[in-house]
Amino acid sequence: MNTLSERLKKAMKLRGMSQASLAEAAGMSQPSVWKITSGRSQTSKKILEIANALNVRPDWLAKGSGEMLNEGDPVFSNRENNDSKDEPLIPYTDIKVVRIWDDSGPTNSYTAVPDLVSASTARAYKLRYDSGYPEFPVGSLVVVDTNEQPGTRDFVLANIKGITSVYRYSLGAGGSLLDSDTRVEPIPLKDDVKMIGLIVFMSRTLMQ
Repeated sequence: MNTLSERLKKAMKLRGMSQASLAEAAGMSQPSVWKITSGRSQTSKKILEIANALNVRPDWLAKGSGEMLNEGDPVFSNRENNDSKDEPLIPYTDIKVVRIWDDSGPTNSYTAVPDLVSASTARAYKLRYDSGYPEFPVGSLVVVDTNEQPGTRDFVLANIKGITSVYRYSLGAGGSLLDSDTRVEPIPLKDDVKMIGLIVFMSRTLMQ
């Protein structure tokens, strides 16, 4: 661990954080994180914020001095020994995070969210398809509450025939989804149409 890049990548892997989620948690841009991980930047004015977001010792991160983790850091296990995707590798104590999901299920990455988000019922998804709504561009990260019931015209995340995207919700007749293209008929919630949850947070800073 001779360089800042090596130490940062080790800490990010241990905490299961992507460049995007670290940037969000540390209050910096994703390109700035990328410059450090790629070795293009050997220092950063945000060392303290980065260390706090990763819950590692700032001296270790900045200079490789001393131990990586604070005394008593409650490490659950290394990734190689973690057979369950339902438990984080390391518990987060200073920031609230939710797990990032994809179409295959939960991943081993997390993203920081505001305190108003209920982490116990939330999931995060990166938008990989054009929803047609300018508020939700491709590449942004949305956080959904899988327990909260949406109201009419609320934005929701849904999977239709294996494709996950953003729709507006409509009440009545068991609920239906409204496409951004108003020429498309309302899509009833049945068969291969599955609503994942109400969108409660979105971050464009997580675009990659």
